Amino acid sequence: MDFNKVLVTGGTGFVGSKVVHAFRVAGFDVVSCSRSEGVDLRDGPAFARTLREVVPDCVVHCAAHVGGIGYVGENAIAVFEDNLAIATGLMRGLRASGVGTLITVMPNCTYPGDKMVYREDEWWDGPIHESVLMYGLPRKTLWGLCKTYSAVTDLRSAHLIFPNMYGPGDHFEPVRSHALGALIAKIARAKRMNEPQVELWGSGRPVREWMYVEDAADAVVQFTGLLGRDESVLSDHPIFNVGIAEGVSIADLADMIRDVIGWDGSFVFDRSRPDGAAQKLLDGRRFRELAGWSPATPLRTGIERTVDDYLANLERNETHAH
Repeated sequence: MDFNKVLVTGGTGFVGSKVVHAFRVAGFDVVSCSRSEGVDLRDGPAFARTLREVVPDCVVHCAAHVGGIGYVGENAIAVFEDNLAIATGLMRGLRASGVGTLITVMPNCTYPGDKMVYREDEWWDGPIHESVLMYGLPRKTLWGLCKTYSAVTDLRSAHLIFPNMYGPGDHFEPVRSHALGALIAKIARAKRMNEPQVELWGSGRPVREWMYVEDAADAVVQFTGLLGRDESVLSDHPIFNVGIAEGVSIADLADMIRDVIGWDGSFVFDRSRPDGAAQKLLDGRRFRELAGWSPATPLRTGIERTVDDYLANLERNETHAH
């Protein structure tokens, strides 16, 4: 079966919009579906109506209520309930419409919190880290829903687990964003305001893997194209790590961003703020061997592009304000 027509949930969001664009560039017939476009995924019957109208070969699921560790902690109930409702609405819509193929974009915080390098066969080997439980658990529950629904439907699914993503169009608010976006906003402001110090949350020691969002979108498209050649890849709802197991500490990341922005101040670490897991690296060898894919954008290059985009948007907003 050729997977030519694809519906992307969350297609106007940070990740989803890049996935939609990558599908279009690759020649797919792609339809975006999001709340801003009038479809709330938490409403299963409404989503089913959309699926019946579009009749996609495959649904690529990018929709989520997500933010950095501070945002998730402050909005724990809403984050948990929304992501659980999104998962159940998604599945009810698929069942009611008869669409049978699903690819999900899954976060790395679905892994056990005590692991240092994440491997697919260890996905179930312990509890999710407490700092991200309210986001990671409902996202992981989606796998269980796929397994359950497939017992009574023809649903097939695959779940692509990504590192933290970043790039143009990301959130840059100190609370809502992941560490990289927050660092860019804080350091850029410090330079503009001639501030000598920037406060960083936590100790700066945690190690994270980062992926440029356009590389992630290319991986999704590459995998979807693969399904058209070999549908056996979908056997028993597999998970695939999409990563290279290379990380950087938050402190070193901050130094890199400081260098790109050209600020010469210093950092103060607020150790009263949570660090989260000590390290999150994805062993992505299975995916690379299967799809022949690897990320094209070095971290510094991606940061330079992200900083340029952030500063350009800042300048445009200030121009419009005046």
